[in-house]
Amino acid sequence: MKEFWIYTGLRLLSLVATFGIVAGIWSLVAGEVNLFFAVILAFLISGALSFFVLDPQRRAFAEKVEARAAKAVAAARAKEDGEIDSEADTASNGEGDGHKVS
Repeated sequence: MKEFWIYTGLRLLSLVATFGIVAGIWSLVAGEVNLFFAVILAFLISGALSFFVLDPQRRAFAEKVEARAAKAVAAARAKEDGEIDSEADTASNGEGDGHKVS
């Protein structure tokens, strides 16, 4: 989870910083800031910047998610294998619904 919060925090920080820069430049050039377009421009610029600048943090987050997913899949497969084995044991002991497993 640490990687998620680091990446998310840096993305928000880059958005706020980019918005400040865009609004500041817009204010200097036009004298008045259109907040809607300043936010849209800040989203676009910070998104492009974060794609390159935050690549190491994004990769660390993706690796963590992938590892957790692989662990969950392995646990689910182990549980499924355990259930199949217990059903096979029940059938081979003569218990169950009378069907033989071959």
